[in-house]
Amino acid sequence: MTTKELDYINDTLMQTKVLVDKYHDYSNQVQDASLKDLCTRMADKHMQCYNSLYNQLNS
Repeated sequence: MTTKELDYINDTLMQTKVLVDKYHDYSNQVQDASLKDLCTRMADKHMQCYNSLYNQLNS
């Protein structure tokens, strides 16, 4: 893999982690149960993407 490709993947991982953190924060801030659930599901979905990409790099 080239340095540019690794930089791109690293940026993608960092941005995905930012999204996970933001959705967790949103989930903790909202009062509406359906919005809280949506934010939690989005955080989980982005965490799955993060883990999948991370695991692919380490295999």
